[in-house]
Amino acid sequence: MDILIVTLFVSLVLVVVGVVFFVIRLRQGDLEHGDRLSLLPLEEDENPPPEAGSAADGQMLPK
Repeated sequence: MDILIVTLFVSLVLVVVGVVFFVIRLRQGDLEHGDRLSLLPLEEDENPPPEAGSAADGQMLPK
């Protein structure tokens, strides 16, 4: 019977520690990082790559 009480106490401590860490991370705003990364590919490029066959890649354009 003593082991049941110890197991419940340890489980309760682990749950409380997990909730405390979650609240700390939530207040720091670390959980929005995934949202920012998922939207990052949708931003426009500041300097788009040159088009294929342009003079910028070292090839001559056909006349």
